[in-house]
Amino acid sequence: MQDNNTKDNNSNKQEKNLSEVFNELKKARENSIQNRKIENTNQISEKKDINTQKNNMQKPHRVKTPKPQKTKNTAIAKKSYNGIIRYKFDVLKSNKKKFRHFIVLSIIYIIIIISLIVFIVLYISNKNKQENPYGDFTAYEKNTNPFNISQILINNTNSTKTKEKTYRDREIPYPTKYIENSSLPKDEKVVKQTGVAGLERVNIIRTYEGQDLIDESTSSIDILLAPVEEIVEVGTSDFLVNHNVHLGDIMYIINTVSLMDSINNGSEICKITRYMDVTLLEVLGDWCKISFDGQEGYVPSSSLTSQSTTPGIVSQNKVQRIVSKLDFNMILNVKSGLTLDDYKRILSNEPRDVNKILENNAEAFYNAEQKYNVNGILLVAMAIHESGWGTSAISVDKKNLFGYGAYDNDAYNSAYTFDTYAEGIDLVAKILAKAYLNPAGMSMPDGDTTTGRYYSSPTLTGINTRYSTDPNWCTKVFSYMTYFYDKL
Repeated sequence: MQDNNTKDNNSNKQEKNLSEVFNELKKARENSIQNRKIENTNQISEKKDINTQKNNMQKPHRVKTPKPQKTKNTAIAKKSYNGIIRYKFDVLKSNKKKFRHFIVLSIIYIIIIISLIVFIVLYISNKNKQENPYGDFTAYEKNTNPFNISQILINNTNSTKTKEKTYRDREIPYPTKYIENSSLPKDEKVVKQTGVAGLERVNIIRTYEGQDLIDESTSSIDILLAPVEEIVEVGTSDFLVNHNVHLGDIMYIINTVSLMDSINNGSEICKITRYMDVTLLEVLGDWCKISFDGQEGYVPSSSLTSQSTTPGIVSQNKVQRIVSKLDFNMILNVKSGLTLDDYKRILSNEPRDVNKILENNAEAFYNAEQKYNVNGILLVAMAIHESGWGTSAISVDKKNLFGYGAYDNDAYNSAYTFDTYAEGIDLVAKILAKAYLNPAGMSMPDGDTTTGRYYSSPTLTGINTRYSTDPNWCTKVFSYMTYFYDKL
């Protein structure tokens, strides 16, 4: 019984203590609320005092601001609050069951918080790995040769090296291509396409140590102009080099030869006499293609020579050309082609020219031919025929080799008289050109104009029609012309 009573008394004491505790807590809370209100009012009053101080500072008189007074309630409230926490903790410790629950819940909360922290850290690290394009740097191999940043900075700071970019243009030599050509003398070279040098730009990088050039290197080469190939033909013809001629040059016939229309089993086109000149067109081994007076054909290579091989062939060819034109129906209103030396040569040392009239007037015959485009040999032949080689009375007395103006019934008295033989030669040459050898209306070299009064044709027969009453006059004159052409 005593034990039960004691238990009841202890329980009553505990209940009484709890009720007192709660009452004290209630009073402490009310005191804390009042203390807060007091603090707020004090803060408001302090702010007002500060504002009043600011306003009063603008005024000329000074006012002393009262110092804020600390209240005893704030200190009491702080002490009571700390006591409440300690009290609650002591209550928990006295109630073992509640204390265990508190400890367990605290541990659970701590575990949850740590788990959340770990999750957040892992999430952020995984996200950084995905965003990093270079992956996880921890996976890379450790650099065994790290850069010495300090040394690099020192070297670059102390270095005085500079680089310069420039260029140099230089010529590109052109290539040369050689082609054999049988139409050229052996070993002779002819440029068919002129080569043109190209141009390239060499880009250069120069390195200087201070002012000194220590290195120069080529970075690249740009082609500005491509070179053009030169093409050279090299001759292979022994025939051309032996005669020192080229295609298109003049060559000469050594012996009379037939001009053929083809190399093998061809037909004859014409005969080409000795010393005649031809134009070389092509060399075909033992044959040559030539052109003669407008006709093309083939002759043996052995029948041709050149001025280089046979030096005297040119003068012989000239004579042959003049002689080859000799024909009864030859055209006479053109020059004969004879030189002054030719006239002197054929008119000198002539035994029938007893008075040397023809020999002494060789230059007069040549000048008349050049002045009026009249064949000079025609004039010589007419003078010989009309004067009997310069022995007639009219030729001796009147210096009239042609009997010009003489009529049959009174030849001597009607004939013209000249001061010199050259005067009579000049007049007869002009009369022939003006009235007999050319039609009317043509300009003459001396500025006069032809009348064509006695013109029939520019031949001996045409002149004979109106010049002489003797029908055989033309034949007799032609025989003298042949004589002097043969003397060439």
